Amino acid sequence: MTTTDTNQPPPEASKIRKERSPSFPFIGLSKALERVRAVYAHAKRHEARLADLAAAWGMGVKSSGTIQTVAALVAYGLLEDQGSGETRKFKVTELALKALEDQRPGAREAAQAEAALKPKLIAEYVEKWRGGRPADGICISELRFERSFTEDGAKAFLKVFDDTTGFTKGVESDKQPDQFTQPDGQKAEESGNKSGDKIKLPWEQNPPPPKPPVKELERRILMEGERELTTGMLAKDASFRLIVSGRIGVKEIERLIKKLEIDKEILAEQDAEPEDEDAGYQQWKQGQ
Repeated sequence: MTTTDTNQPPPEASKIRKERSPSFPFIGLSKALERVRAVYAHAKRHEARLADLAAAWGMGVKSSGTIQTVAALVAYGLLEDQGSGETRKFKVTELALKALEDQRPGAREAAQAEAALKPKLIAEYVEKWRGGRPADGICISELRFERSFTEDGAKAFLKVFDDTTGFTKGVESDKQPDQFTQPDGQKAEESGNKSGDKIKLPWEQNPPPPKPPVKELERRILMEGERELTTGMLAKDASFRLIVSGRIGVKEIERLIKKLEIDKEILAEQDAEPEDEDAGYQQWKQGQ
């Protein structure tokens, strides 16, 4: 007599594969810096086990949040690891320490920008959307059809991207700082620099662009904690740029929509007043 294993899935079920998006960090760089700061406070530059990291974050050692956070910090270059399994250990990197505590002018910002561009997919889209990220719908469609993201994965990527790219403002290229290249395209070691002169980093080789007018500068600079949520075109000669701070969710977007509707009514009333006055004047004139 033959028996049937009721725990076995039907043959067709085994062929179904769960859709997965391309790999990218689980959290944005803002949260990643918070997490690595907690690790540094807990272990300084000493090696730490996975259990130590979980304890520093108040998470379970085997939770998905712990595993994904570790992977994100490694992707940003904030943690380095060695070994595997139970012997695997982690250590805060020199880059992370600079991104957290370097007080030299511009050094901390440069380290944060370098960390932001470590993940390959984020660096690619920083370059692609250099002139401003398109609207969410356009970005999600591109990620779905060009990069095989799921819709939820595309939305999650945009959230991480928007947070992380705030740290790349002013970065002219996606080269890493260890790629020392001379203006003629030769690497430093190939150019025969034997004079002892200081090797210039990529952003030091060309003079800075002229400073924009004060109003333009005020428009472009983001204050601490702010980020650019979205930009877009309103008309041929009009565009918008939405700057936000803090956590933005459905409730906050709904409040913004209501606020814009109120502003729309006020503007409509202002536009209507001259038209009404003009119409009244024309009616009075015709009656003369």
